[in-house]
Amino acid sequence: MEPFRVGPDELFQMAVSVLAISFAFSMIFVGLDGMLAYPGELIAFLMLSLVTIGSGFIFHEMGHKVAAIYYGAHARFRMWVQGLAFMLITSFFGVLFAAPGAVYIYGKKITPKENGIISLAGPVTNLILMSFFATLIFALPMTQHFTTLQSWTFFGINRGAINVWEFGMAINLILALFNMIPAFPLDGSKVFRWNRLAWIGFTGFLLLLAMALFPFSMIVGWVFIFMIAMIFSKLFFG
Repeated sequence: MEPFRVGPDELFQMAVSVLAISFAFSMIFVGLDGMLAYPGELIAFLMLSLVTIGSGFIFHEMGHKVAAIYYGAHARFRMWVQGLAFMLITSFFGVLFAAPGAVYIYGKKITPKENGIISLAGPVTNLILMSFFATLIFALPMTQHFTTLQSWTFFGINRGAINVWEFGMAINLILALFNMIPAFPLDGSKVFRWNRLAWIGFTGFLLLLAMALFPFSMIVGWVFIFMIAMIFSKLFFG
C-alpha cells in the first residue's frame, strides 16, 4: 500500500477547484446585483464558503483517495478545466453546475465491492464533517449578517443572519445527498451497483437527517435533482 501523499501539482489543482467552487457558490447566494452593490459581502461570503463547502469538497475527495490507497490503488485528484469554466459562467446566472474535478483511480483493477466502498467514503466523510460542524454550533457559536440575504430563511440563514456552523451542516448534508444519487458518474451509482441495501440504508439515513434538521423543501429539491441526474446520466452515459 502506497503512503498517502498529495503532490505539488495535485495540491495546486485542488486549491484552484476549491476557490472556484467557493466563488461560484458565493455568487449563487449573493448574486450579481449583490456583488455590485455590496462587494465586501461577496468577499465575506467567499470566506464562509471556503470554510464550509470548500472543506466539504476537499474532505470528500480525500476520503475517496484514502480508501483507494487502502485497497492498493493509486489515486490522484484532477481538476476538470471545462467543468470549472462552465460552473463559473453559470453561477453568474444563478445556476450552480458543480463539476470542478474528481479523484481518479488507477494502477489496479478494483472490484465492484472496492469501488462501491471507495465511492461511499466521500459521502461518509461529509457526514463526519457535518457532525463536526454540529458540535461547533454549541462549542463556538458564530453568526454572520449579510444584507443581500434578507429574503433567505433556510440553510442556517434567517433573514440575512447566517449561523455559520449550521450552514456548514446543511452544505455537507447536501453534498452527501447529491453524490448518493445513483446516476453515473456520481458516487451513488457505484454504491448502488455494488450493494443496493447499502445504498438504500445510507441514503435513507441521510434523508431522515434532512427531514429532521432542515425544511421539507430540501427533500423535494433532492428528488427533483435525482430525476434530472438520472435523465442526464441516461442521455450522456447510456
